[in-house]
Amino acid sequence: MKKALARKSGVFLLLVALIFVFAAGAEAERQRFGNFEIYVPYGWTVERSNVQATFMAPENVAALSIIVDTATGTTAEEVARDLSGTHGGTTPEAVEEGTFMFSFQNEGGVHSTAIVVRMDDADLYMIWVIAGEHPQLGDLIESFQWIDE
Repeated sequence: MKKALARKSGVFLLLVALIFVFAAGAEAERQRFGNFEIYVPYGWTVERSNVQATFMAPENVAALSIIVDTATGTTAEEVARDLSGTHGGTTPEAVEEGTFMFSFQNEGGVHSTAIVVRMDDADLYMIWVIAGEHPQLGDLIESFQWIDE
């Protein structure tokens, strides 16, 4: 009798644990976009193009765009300067070797930050544009994972 009760309580605890796992999983879905994967929070929308994926918070209060593209013969600094000039942004600053950051206001007047990173491949660049604020934005950014193929 005690063994059956212990077994039932063990099954109950396992079911409770599974409910929490599935509930947590429902909050974000891991999706792949070319060479990277990211957890997209529940309620966020995604727009995709050939080289860009944009993740928008509910009510469009925040967004993250990730662009992976080639820029043959240009440095990360040149890419950052060109983008900053196009968007009327600040002078790009080196964050670390091969990584530059600048800020600008988008068409809606929302403050945005852009980060340009040269990948291991000399011609491959990743550009992150972060706009607005949302409590899940940090989790979205932290869930990013580059996939080497």
